[in-house]
Amino acid sequence: MESKVKKWKLLASRPGPKLPLFDVELKEMENPRNKSHLEVLVLKSPDTINVVAVTGENELVLVEQFRFGIQESLLELPAGLMDGEEDPLSAAKRELYEETGYQSSSWIATGVTYLNPAYVNNKCFHFLAIDARKVSKPDLDESEDISVHLISDFSVKQTIESNLIVDAIGVAALHKASQHL
Repeated sequence: MESKVKKWKLLASRPGPKLPLFDVELKEMENPRNKSHLEVLVLKSPDTINVVAVTGENELVLVEQFRFGIQESLLELPAGLMDGEEDPLSAAKRELYEETGYQSSSWIATGVTYLNPAYVNNKCFHFLAIDARKVSKPDLDESEDISVHLISDFSVKQTIESNLIVDAIGVAALHKASQHL
């Protein structure tokens, strides 16, 4: 589809405060429709990955973590930031292993989505790990406190409809994985 929306003109840019996980950029933009000016905030972050990991017994491997934005713990897919020049599949394998102690020899790249392109610049690469198996204890970072959960008789439809996974990027990953399950 051809875009009917014109690109906004960048008038000025300056760095914002330093934050964990994000670099902040403040931009002054000009609306091409009416020439009005708008200051926007862009959070710059490395790309991310997440993994729908399913065991040979059809169990979904999930992690439970406390999330500061909502002040609650959530069940989520194993996920994380890509390190430097790390390729997405290597990051997915590393994060699955570090957060859960699981590995897989059968991986499918299921797609890419943007986390929130209104103000965040990064994207998320989604993967499906088939016949995942536990090979060790999780190897957590200093800043992580994670509990691993296995969901028996896994189905994408039931996982989404029961609100077991409620973060938008996790729901997107499950939807993308459903084409391969």
